Amino acid sequence: MLEEMIKKATGGIDGLVDDLVKSASDKVKEKINEAFSIHKLTALKENIGRVGRVKTILDPDSIVDLDNIFFEDAITFEESGRVKNVSFFPSKQILIEGGPGQGKSLYLRWLCLNEGAGSNHIPIFIEFRNLTYQKSLKKDLFHSVRDFGVDLSDDLFDFLAKSKKIVFILDGFDEIPNSERLRVARELETIARTYPDLRIVISSRPDSGMGASVYFEKYTIKRLSKEYQRDFVNHLYKNGSQAEAINTILASNNFLTEVTNTPLLLTLFTITYNARQFKPDSLAEFYSLIFPTMLYRHDRLKIGYERERKAGLTDYQMQRIFEALSFISLKSNSTRFPSSKFRLFLDNAAKLERINENLEDLLIDDISSITALIIRDGFDYYSFSHKSIQEYFSAVFLSRLSDQRKVAFYKLVINDFDEYRKWQNSLAFLSTIDENDYKKYFLLPFKRNALNLDSNRKVKIDYKSLLRMIGVDTKAEVSEDGKLVEVYWGDTSYSVVYEEYSRFTRSMISKYLKRKRANIANFLSFCETDDYENYLHENGNFIFSIDSFLKGEKLTKESCSYLSEKFEFSPFKAELDEAEKELLVSEVAADDILQF
Repeated sequence: MLEEMIKKATGGIDGLVDDLVKSASDKVKEKINEAFSIHKLTALKENIGRVGRVKTILDPDSIVDLDNIFFEDAITFEESGRVKNVSFFPSKQILIEGGPGQGKSLYLRWLCLNEGAGSNHIPIFIEFRNLTYQKSLKKDLFHSVRDFGVDLSDDLFDFLAKSKKIVFILDGFDEIPNSERLRVARELETIARTYPDLRIVISSRPDSGMGASVYFEKYTIKRLSKEYQRDFVNHLYKNGSQAEAINTILASNNFLTEVTNTPLLLTLFTITYNARQFKPDSLAEFYSLIFPTMLYRHDRLKIGYERERKAGLTDYQMQRIFEALSFISLKSNSTRFPSSKFRLFLDNAAKLERINENLEDLLIDDISSITALIIRDGFDYYSFSHKSIQEYFSAVFLSRLSDQRKVAFYKLVINDFDEYRKWQNSLAFLSTIDENDYKKYFLLPFKRNALNLDSNRKVKIDYKSLLRMIGVDTKAEVSEDGKLVEVYWGDTSYSVVYEEYSRFTRSMISKYLKRKRANIANFLSFCETDDYENYLHENGNFIFSIDSFLKGEKLTKESCSYLSEKFEFSPFKAELDEAEKELLVSEVAADDILQF
């Protein structure tokens, strides 16, 4: 089976290597022959083939061929419909953006197989989560490419990058450690600028650190329409009776089709419905069914069979352990981890839940073999079957903390953007499953923190707040005489948590920059020669960070005063005042009624 997959997925590689050898100078030709020797070329082909061998949450006990399960219509872009090969993208450097469960990783694997089968590019598939981040990105890529089957040197990389015969397919930018994302984003842009003909495809969740990129053209995955949901279910169950039953339910329930608008959520619904014939009324309720459903799925599918639980824990204990495990692992930025770390996470989870210790090995077996919410992922490694599962159960764990600990958690998230990014999707779940405390300890303080109200409740936005609201890496594109052409907005928490703040801030800053045309022209005229050359874009315009401009022209205080004044007389301050009054009235009423 694997041999057939490899042959199918790498049919065009030999011809591409021959083309590279023919086009190389004598000096590089020897290195190419060495890098793509028969032994190494075989390893490369095997690795490309393995990219197409995956586990799915629908059938976690099996490794299946991606070609047999991938539903092409699940990935359509707002900008261009469907794209089957990287050559179909008009730009060389592409950013694929999609929310949790929209199929980004499977799509990039599918692209890799298509490229390997064709005769345009040699694909190199790399997952960001597997890089070390202890060296430069380029060195990390060299190491990963070596693991993929090709040993690169600087001059060989330079030749391949300019050859138009290679494509880097880089999955999961949002899984880069938060502290490293800005550096990696800048290094990616440096590579893209140095090698404009090198094709690079990156996947990421929105607002994860690539939003302000000038060099990567963004393509956004659409949510599944009702029509595609029906077709996806037919694809999953081969148009059988199960597909018909599920599609009948979806056709009669508008709420469900609004929830099941990604491949992951739709697959999870089919699993929960087949096991329980239950139709949830909210997204949080939908996720709450996942653990008990997966816990019993094997038993329900196999009549008379009950899989033994080695740790001997009750359903309640198992779920509490899994919630704590999800929180602890997400806190350490670990969606994939070795068994040694898995044991440590479980040891700490057992302590938090006051459950017997020394059950780690038994729990590893129970969680991975019974629930399949964490699966084996390579030799001695495990990973969550999907990151959003980890994020949901982390939110459940957070929802049952004491008020004091919730306050500490929310303060951390409000004040540290890297922490916000880590918990972003968990916060979305908390807004539903712990709505009152989410509003009290996060949303209202978040808005108050943005406006930086003084003792007289006047808006006094400082420069740190301004950068948090517009994005520290936001860039402006201008003409030589200072006319604003475009703004490349950086990713911020405000654009997700409270989009209206973000839109208003961006609108006001754009107007401010248009008023500062003379300052912009002056900034370009008197900057250092190296800076001037770095700012100069290939289209003749100039691109620089707004932060460097405001600091360079000593406009930080003025820009803060300008934005503060605009917010002072906006509806947002009045709305915040009203929300805080409502919270106070609610708490007074609670104190009055409960009296304890």
